Amino acid sequence: MKKINKFLEKYIKKIIIIYIYAQPLLDVSAAISTNYLNIPTISSIIRLIFLMLSILYLIFIDKTKNKKQNILFIILLITYIITFSISTIIYKEPQALTYELKNTINTFYFPVILITLLSIFEQYNLKIKLKNIIITYIIYLIFIIIPNITNTGFNSYWHSKQGNVGWFLSANAVGNTLSILLPFITIYIIKNKTNIIKKIIITISILYASASIGTKVPILSIGICTIGTLIYYLIEWIKNKKYKQITLTIITTIIITITSIIIIPKTAFYKNIQIHKNYLGFNNYLEVITNYKLIDHFIFSQRLTFLKNTNETYKQAHLPEKILGIGYIENYGTDQTSTKTIEIDYFEIFYRNGIIGTLLYLYILIPLSKKLINKLKKHNLINTQYKLSILLILLLALFSGHILVTPAVSIFVALIITIILQGGLYEEVN
Repeated sequence: MKKINKFLEKYIKKIIIIYIYAQPLLDVSAAISTNYLNIPTISSIIRLIFLMLSILYLIFIDKTKNKKQNILFIILLITYIITFSISTIIYKEPQALTYELKNTINTFYFPVILITLLSIFEQYNLKIKLKNIIITYIIYLIFIIIPNITNTGFNSYWHSKQGNVGWFLSANAVGNTLSILLPFITIYIIKNKTNIIKKIIITISILYASASIGTKVPILSIGICTIGTLIYYLIEWIKNKKYKQITLTIITTIIITITSIIIIPKTAFYKNIQIHKNYLGFNNYLEVITNYKLIDHFIFSQRLTFLKNTNETYKQAHLPEKILGIGYIENYGTDQTSTKTIEIDYFEIFYRNGIIGTLLYLYILIPLSKKLINKLKKHNLINTQYKLSILLILLLALFSGHILVTPAVSIFVALIITIILQGGLYEEVN
C-alpha cells in the first residue's frame, strides 16, 4: 500500500490531467465504434475501469476526513445495485439485467467520480490549471471543426433537421460539454492580456462549432454566459462610475446584436428552429409560452410527454419498483416495451432509480451544495463564471438532460464542482 501511495503522490496529477485530456478522444472512439465497427466502445471500458479504480481508492487509499462517509456511500450504493438487480430479475427477466445495470452505472458514475476527485484533490493537494481546461476544450473544437471542413463528420440528427456533430456520437453530450465549460474559456479570454490573435481564433471557433452542431443548447449557453458577464461588469462599472466603459460596452453590444441577426439565420441552429416551427405550424413565437403542446414540443422536444408516460408506468409499478426504481426498460415484456428516456436528469434519476436511488444522490449532493454556496458568495469575475457554469449545469439537466447521467459529460460536472470546492483553479491565466 505504501508503494501505491508513493506512486500516486508522484503521478496522480498527471493521471488526472491525462484522463481529462482523453475525454474527447474517448468520445470520438465511441462514435467510430458505434457508427462503423458496431462493437462495444473502448470508451465505456476505460470509463468503467476508472470507476472501479475510484471505488478501490475510496475504500483502501483515501485518507481524507470524509473517508468513512465515502465508504458508507459505496457500501450503500453496492447494496442498492444488488437489490435493484434482484428486483429486475423478479419483475422483468435476467436478459434485461445487462441493459439495466449499464444504465444504472452511468447514472451513479457522477457521484462516485465526484467524491473521488474531491478526496484526491484534498489528499494530494492538487490544483488544475486553466490551461488544462482550455486544451481539453480546444480538442473538442478541433474534432468538430475539421470534420465539418472535410465533410467527414456525423450528422447531429438522423432525419429532418440539419447539423454536424463532428466525429462525436451525440450532439446533446458534446453540446452540453462545450456549454458547461464555456465560462472557463470566458475567464481565459478576459484575464489573458496577451495572445489576442489566439483569443480571437478560439472565440470564432466556439461560435462556428456551436452554430454548426444544430442544437439550441450551445448557442443559448453563449447567450447566458455573455449576458451574465456583461451584468457583472456593468454592476462594477456603475459602482466605480466608469461611464466610458459602459458606453463602449453598449455600443459593442449593439454591433454584436446586429451582426448576430445577420449571421444566425444562415446557421444550422436557426434553420432547425425554422424547421421545427414549420412542423408545429405556428406563426408567432409568443404562442409557445401560452400553449402547453408548443412548450412541450418546441422547448422540451416532447420531454414532458416522455415524463408523463414514465410517470404512468411508475404509478402502475409494484411497490419494490417504486422504492428501487422502474429501471430503464419500461413495460418490459409487453407490446408497449420502451427504452425511451425522459432526458430530464432530475426525473430520470427518480423514476429509474426510485426513492432509494434518489436519496443516495441527495446523500452526496446536499452537503456539497451548502459548501458550494459558501464558496461562491464572494463577488468577483472568477466566481461569476463559476456561478454561470453551475447555473448552466442546473438548467441543462432540466431542459436537455445528458448532464448528470451521461459519464462523458458528468465527469466535467464533477471536475467543475471539485475545482470550486478546492479553492478554484491553480492560476486564472497561464
